[in-house]
Amino acid sequence: MAEPSAPSGAWGLAERGSAGALRLGAALYRLLGRRGMRILLGPIALYFWLAAADARRASRDYLATLWRFPGGQEVLGRPPGRLTELRHIREFAVNILDRVLVWGGAFQEIQFEHSGSEHLFRLAREKRGGILLGSHLGSFDLMQLLATEHHLVVNVLTFTAHSERITAFLRALDPQSRLRVIQMDPSSMRTAFEVRACLKRGEFVGMLADRLPPGRNNHAAARAFLGRGALWSLQPFRLAAVLGAPLLVASCVRRGEDCYRAEVVPLYPGGILPRGEREAHAQQWLSRFVAHVERTCLEAPTQWFNFYDFWAAAPGDNP
Repeated sequence: MAEPSAPSGAWGLAERGSAGALRLGAALYRLLGRRGMRILLGPIALYFWLAAADARRASRDYLATLWRFPGGQEVLGRPPGRLTELRHIREFAVNILDRVLVWGGAFQEIQFEHSGSEHLFRLAREKRGGILLGSHLGSFDLMQLLATEHHLVVNVLTFTAHSERITAFLRALDPQSRLRVIQMDPSSMRTAFEVRACLKRGEFVGMLADRLPPGRNNHAAARAFLGRGALWSLQPFRLAAVLGAPLLVASCVRRGEDCYRAEVVPLYPGGILPRGEREAHAQQWLSRFVAHVERTCLEAPTQWFNFYDFWAAAPGDNP
C-alpha cells in the first residue's frame, strides 16, 4: 500500500526544512526586526505559492474539502480560490515567524488565552506527567513553550533521526529552554521505557499524532476527517494504553495579530488498563482526537499545515 502520510523521504526533508526555516527566520528577524519581517511575509508567501506546486495543490484540496464539510462554508466565507490558497500559505509563514520570535526569547510579544491549563498544572503538582497529543494545526511549538513558561518540563517525541541536533539548535535560540527532543524508534521498546521514565519524573511527553510514520501501516486506522477517509496512526494511543499514562490533546491556534489560544482537553485520566481492553481504548481515543482536530479546523481554517495529499491511499472516502 502506498504511504498515506507525506511522500517518501519527506519526514527527514520536513524536519530539515523546519530547522532551516527557523534558522533563516532568526537571522532575518535580527536584521529587519518584527515590522520588517511582517512586510516580507506577503512576498515570501507569494513566492512559495508560485514555486511549490505540490503544496499549492495540497492547500487547494484541503480548502475544497473543508468547503464541502458542514460548517466549512460559514468559516471560509466564499468558495476557496487562489487568494484563499495564498492566505493559507501566508498563515504558515506567520506561524514560522512567531515560532522564531518566541524561541528567540520574545515571549512577551505574544498574548495567550488559556483553556484547560488546569489539567496540566494538576498533573504537575501530583508529579505524574502525561502525554500531550498535538497536530500540524496551529503551533504545537508555542503550546510547548507555554508549558515551559509555567515551569513544566516537556519532552518532544519525534521520528526524525536528528533529535540531538534539533535539541541543540533550539537551546541555542533559547538557552533557558527545558525542552528535549526524543527520537522515536517504532521497532524498539526503548522509546516506551524512555517515555515511562519521563512520566515517572513528573514530566510531559508531547507528540504530533496526525501523521503516519514511514512504513508503519500496521499501526494505522481509518477515520473520516472532514467527510473523507484518512489513515491515522494508532501508535501514540497504544503507547498511552500500555503505560496507563494520562492522555491529553493540546492545541494552540492564532486568534489575532499577536494572540494565540491554547487549549488542553483530557482524553484519559491515567491508570493501568487490562491488556484485553487497551486496543478498544486506543481506538476510542483516536476517534476523539480526530474529532478535536476537525473542530479546530473549523475554528482556524487556514492553520492546517499538512501540505501534502493527506487523504491519499485511504480505504475509500467515507469509512
